[in-house]
Amino acid sequence: MRIKPRSDGDARWNVSMQFALTDENETAAFERMGEDFENGNLNSGSVSLSAKTFRAIARQEQAATGRQMQIRNPQRNYFVSNDTGTLSLTFIWTNFTRVNGDRLYLHDVFLYNDGESTWLRSLSEKQTLVIEDPDGYRILDSNIGHNNGTISVSGSSESARPLPELLDVTYTEKDTSGPTENSFPYEYAAGFLALVGLTGAGVYAFLQRDDDDDELVVDSDPVDGQPVPPEPDPDDDPEPDLDLLSDEERVEHLLKQNGGRMKQATIVKETNWSNAKVSQLLSAMNESGRVDKLRIGRENLITLPGEDITDFDTDE
Repeated sequence: MRIKPRSDGDARWNVSMQFALTDENETAAFERMGEDFENGNLNSGSVSLSAKTFRAIARQEQAATGRQMQIRNPQRNYFVSNDTGTLSLTFIWTNFTRVNGDRLYLHDVFLYNDGESTWLRSLSEKQTLVIEDPDGYRILDSNIGHNNGTISVSGSSESARPLPELLDVTYTEKDTSGPTENSFPYEYAAGFLALVGLTGAGVYAFLQRDDDDDELVVDSDPVDGQPVPPEPDPDDDPEPDLDLLSDEERVEHLLKQNGGRMKQATIVKETNWSNAKVSQLLSAMNESGRVDKLRIGRENLITLPGEDITDFDTDE
């Protein structure tokens, strides 16, 4: 389960189940099940992944917390990656956290009316709960560890006790005020070091230059009184000449321009190549590890290696 709270108290949920696929028969059977799942025709007894379950919980939590709650925009998807099939259910749970001024409180939504019992008692060995921090917020107080604002709890001896005893998190808005006039902006140090790494010898030479401005020679009389145009920045990344790129490089360039993922049909349209050529090229790139090729419903999704597709929308 992956939860991302929002500033208005709502939260985006992504609940997924994975299945090991050992041969073509199991893959074909999973794809049939995935199509039934997407169409809402899967027998509820086959897979315990249903928006109805969370609607029932939301009604109970509405009574317990006094906040109006709904499960909105449920979407069901499935995809196959290598030897793993995944069913994914995403939805918005309204008023999931309690909002008070610039703070969000995550705790009471896991508890029933008595304030002690819970609907999320524990995680099994193969289950994981991930809670991301809301955009524009940071963790102010938490009784469980986190990594850069992301809480991750896996089924283990620690999570065998009821989860709400572990989950009590307060978020506050990030401080967006700038540095004072005489203070050094230390928060920008990492970006500055990255800039040094990118610009290499050019920046190094600039930093090593004597501060004496007398050593700089400037022509104060531009030709015909026109200002001297600035020299191009050597660090600018010009648009590559597509004619000079290999087919593989062109696909990678397209993926980078589109957030790291594209549908195969969109690549065909953008490149004006044939379906057969694109299919063969992408299969070869998948084999060499240059892209990942996933089957989502009736679509092929192509991503750069390591790209997160858990929030993929089939309509995008």
